[in-house]
Amino acid sequence: MFTLGWQVFRRHVTDVLDPARVRRAARWSGFAAVVALVGMAVLEARVDWTGTTPVRSVVAMVLLALGVGLLTFACIPTWRPPDPSTTINGRQVRPSWQLAARGATQLYVQRRPVPVLPEHRDIVRTDTVLLRRGLIGMLARTAPLATAGASALVGGFVLGEVPQYTLLWVGLWALQFTEHISHLGRSERARLAAESLNPIPETPAPETPTRPTS
Repeated sequence: MFTLGWQVFRRHVTDVLDPARVRRAARWSGFAAVVALVGMAVLEARVDWTGTTPVRSVVAMVLLALGVGLLTFACIPTWRPPDPSTTINGRQVRPSWQLAARGATQLYVQRRPVPVLPEHRDIVRTDTVLLRRGLIGMLARTAPLATAGASALVGGFVLGEVPQYTLLWVGLWALQFTEHISHLGRSERARLAAESLNPIPETPAPETPTRPTS
C-alpha cells in the first residue's frame, strides 16, 4: 500500500498544491535558511557559541539552518484555492481528511480489503477523492514541519545538547509518515474497486393510477 500511496501522492500533489505558491514558499524558505546560516556563522566567528570542533559546528549550523527553512516553508500557504463547487459560503466542505470519508467509506479503507457493495459505489467514489485531497494537503504541510524538527534535533545531537533517546522521535515520525502514505494507498484501492463496479440502474417510479372521471 505504501508504493501505491506514494504513486498517488506524486500524481495528484499538483491537484492540491498551487505551483506558484509552492515556488513562493520555496523562495522564502531558502532566504530564511541562508539568513539563519549566515547569522549563526557570524555568531560562531565572534563568540564560538557551539563550543565544539569546526566540522561539528558546520554540520550543526547547516542542519539548524535547514530546519529554519523548512519551518518557514510549512508556515506559508501552498494549497490551491478551493473549488467553488466544494464550498458553502466560501468554506471548504469537509476540509479535514479525518472527516472526508463517511462511515460507509471508512469500511473500505481499512488494512484488510473489503469488497465494495454496489449501493456504496457513488459514496466511495466521492469520499475517496476528498480523502485523497485532505491527506495530500496534510502531508504537504506536516512533512516539512516534522522534518524541520528532526533537523533541529539532529543538529542539537551533533552539538551534544540533545540526548540520544530524543532521536527516537525521528523514527516515530517516519513510521507515522509511512502510515499516512499507506492510508492514501488504501483509499486509492477502494476508489479503484468502486470504479470497477457498474452503476445501479435507476428503477422507474411506479405510475400513479388515474381516477376515473364521472
